[in-house]
Amino acid sequence: MAFLPVSMPNLGTTIYRFIAWIAARQLGRLDPVLSVYVRRSVACSEVAFGRSDIDLHILIKPLPDIKVEAEVLRNLAVFYARLKRLFPCLGDCNVSTRAELESLYRNRPYTWYRDRGWLRVYGEEFVRPYGTLTTATAHDSLLWWFFWAWERLPGFFRAGNVRTCCNLFLDMVNVYGLYIGALHAPQRRAAVLQYWRTLCPPSQELEILTRSFSAGFLGRYRPLLPWLYTEGLKLCNALFLHVPHPLEGEGCGATIHSQVPFSFAPRTYLLVDPLRAEQVTSALAAMQRDAQVFVTTEKALKLSFFHRNPWEYYTIKAHHQDFPCAPPPAGALQQVMHLSLHKEHPRSAGFSIGGKTDRSRTIGPQYAQYRLYTEYGRVAASAEQLIQQYQRHYGAWPYKGVASRDEYFLHDYPVACRAIEDLSR
Repeated sequence: MAFLPVSMPNLGTTIYRFIAWIAARQLGRLDPVLSVYVRRSVACSEVAFGRSDIDLHILIKPLPDIKVEAEVLRNLAVFYARLKRLFPCLGDCNVSTRAELESLYRNRPYTWYRDRGWLRVYGEEFVRPYGTLTTATAHDSLLWWFFWAWERLPGFFRAGNVRTCCNLFLDMVNVYGLYIGALHAPQRRAAVLQYWRTLCPPSQELEILTRSFSAGFLGRYRPLLPWLYTEGLKLCNALFLHVPHPLEGEGCGATIHSQVPFSFAPRTYLLVDPLRAEQVTSALAAMQRDAQVFVTTEKALKLSFFHRNPWEYYTIKAHHQDFPCAPPPAGALQQVMHLSLHKEHPRSAGFSIGGKTDRSRTIGPQYAQYRLYTEYGRVAASAEQLIQQYQRHYGAWPYKGVASRDEYFLHDYPVACRAIEDLSR
């Protein structure tokens, strides 16, 4: 098996690892913590000082019941939030037992590839289980990572953050190479960029991006953003050619209105042909002005319906009765559910409370929809419809949806965990 090559850390990486070491020792004072690891850029020696995040994974002891687990996680999340005030560079934090991590990598192997690196900074040594892509289902799970990156690109495009846009795009290239078999292990970003240079026609923008990447994006590189986003659109269409069983139907139109589950936030898709420069330029200008606009392609949208968020198809169908694409098959909805039936998902949402991307309010609707679909075959097209259907079949709506760590971990989190347990049987 091939592993990510290890390189000597630069000064920024050394400083970030020292910060992670300090934070990990503070976390280690809490009783259930066994060890703390850094992931992604800090583990892979790819830190851009002052701009990278320190993503952690905390391994804890098995806990006796869900009530104790919720209290422990609440205390961990509160303590981690305090550490983030001291060290703003601390990023995402995942928490699991060893057995849960092994299950996560076995059932969501793309997470092993997305993490890319794994370096202990506190506690007991734990050999990270290897994620394998030996089945078609495991192989397709890589597409979740692809669209995880793609969905974040518009926000950083609007913010003018060239470095993060480039990193997200390189995540997409990494997935593309793994998916088509050109790459056989997750690569460092510098290696992914070199791989992409073999696919991308020579251009002045490519040379500028390569130099800016080597320089840590220190300088004024915002003019690269439209070109980089366009390359993302082209990559989505290139990936589509390699994915079996796409949704049937075409001719979706230029503008599509949606409410994205499970926040059900309004979104307007502008579908473009990435080879028509004037069409892309106009659409990107609209996306820059309006945070609800998402520039994409018809092929990317169809892939997303199948492999990332098939539930969104039904919200679009409610807005566009003549929407020409066939609905995702039952297997697509079941596979996406399967990828989320792990406690790591509601845990990480709880740790996101108070941050820029607080996902805690989406957890209740998500698992309520999963239960409705599994037991009654129903898919809601809006938040209101979801609550109404749930109450019709089960009585009271069980989630409070209040974005406070106490309310979330002591109420919504246990309800979500019981739903995960029931749906996993």
